[in-house]
Amino acid sequence: MKERRSVYVFLRGLKHIEQLKKFGDISYISKRMGYVELYLDEVDVEKTIDKLNQYRFVKTVKVSPRPDIDPDLGDVHDDVFFEAYDQTQEDTGKDQPDAKKVKANNQGKDRETKTAAAGQAQNQQGKKNGRQAHEQQGGQTVQQNQETAKKGGKS
Repeated sequence: MKERRSVYVFLRGLKHIEQLKKFGDISYISKRMGYVELYLDEVDVEKTIDKLNQYRFVKTVKVSPRPDIDPDLGDVHDDVFFEAYDQTQEDTGKDQPDAKKVKANNQGKDRETKTAAAGQAQNQQGKKNGRQAHEQQGGQTVQQNQETAKKGGKS
């Protein structure tokens, strides 16, 4: 069985896909991303990449690293991952503020909330007074209009 490798060819246009069939087996075409996945024999990869890069319609060629990756993760152990996790837990524990500081911050927020509520109450009272003044002016305007209508004048 021959070893094979996946090669991703990024194209400037998709009309040249037919020309790529002579290099290897096309397994996937992405119209949206503008690339083609080719499967090549491992021994021909270097020569084929050189040939592909000579074409003007080829932007880049990327070779899949999958055959080079150790599927068992070889010398990487679970201990490394757990040590990193423990270290982050210790670091986050140091960054947490004291209970006194949290309480002081909460009291400051309560003061801000009370101040904001008082400001809203004053604003509402001002709006109410403004409406009353407007209604009084509106009433005077109606009375003035009625008086001018009795006199026969235009309002």
